[in-house]
Amino acid sequence: MNTKAIDSLRHVEIFSGMSDSELVQIARLCKVYKVAANQIIFKEGSDGDELFIIQSGCVRVSINTRGSGDQLEPGTINMLYTGQSFGEMVLLGGATRSASVSSMEACVLLVIQAREFSALCEMNPRIGYRVMHNLASDLAYKLRSSNLLLRGNIRWQRNELSRRSSR
Repeated sequence: MNTKAIDSLRHVEIFSGMSDSELVQIARLCKVYKVAANQIIFKEGSDGDELFIIQSGCVRVSINTRGSGDQLEPGTINMLYTGQSFGEMVLLGGATRSASVSSMEACVLLVIQAREFSALCEMNPRIGYRVMHNLASDLAYKLRSSNLLLRGNIRWQRNELSRRSSR
């Protein structure tokens, strides 16, 4: 058994509250994926069925935003480091990637196929419950944070959303 994978999983937020035996079951699903620096891992809008855990390295998460001249430009929304995960939406049934992810430096990633993880959860519902609970908590936090950010930049005007003027 890959003890390094188990140790990595132990520090990932979505696997919080798992027993050692549950982490062993999850580690059996992990494939190691090495990525060189400055490589695209996946693009926003692409199909995907994998969850990624950063065993070492750093990745940039970006989304396309409207820039000057109404052109789409990538905007960084997050940097993720060792012990963090990305691509979790595939566990909730979302097959289309909501952001692009690229390596900022050489990375070692643990990769879990969504269908294999789903099969594990069918055999061990407690794993599925803990992961879904942790994902729901994380999504609730992100939604609250986004709401606070939007409240600072958007206001209601005549029953329409509009950006605050910078006057």
